[in-house]
Amino acid sequence: MDAIKQGQGETKEEILATTAKLRRMELVVSAVLRIGVLLSGGVILLGLVLFFAQHHGAALDDITKVPFSYQPGTIIGQVFHGSGTAIILLGLMLLILTPVSRIAVSIVTFAVEHDWRYVVITTIVLLILLTSFALGKAG
Repeated sequence: MDAIKQGQGETKEEILATTAKLRRMELVVSAVLRIGVLLSGGVILLGLVLFFAQHHGAALDDITKVPFSYQPGTIIGQVFHGSGTAIILLGLMLLILTPVSRIAVSIVTFAVEHDWRYVVITTIVLLILLTSFALGKAG
């Protein structure tokens, strides 16, 4: 099959190869997002079940006033002790980390595709996001 030149000097095969690469990248990114949302939803649901099992006799007003630390280290420690509240918060942390992991996966996929401009741009976005997390925790 002869190479058919397209508008920008690319052959039909090059355009098809580029389209296939973009499709693979989209599939990887969508899988990361889907897995992150489903995993966090499952963890939150598990935490809710445990939470209500642990506080089954409490009035709804009392449940909303359960004290808890929001420090990641404390949450992880309490997860291993079976705290429903900690498991819910872990699920929320996973939900927050889902788009962050999407950005990290994008960096890797851009690097695999040798698209260095987008590797740099996406890395800057990730650094800004991580900096905002660090500054938010400090403030």
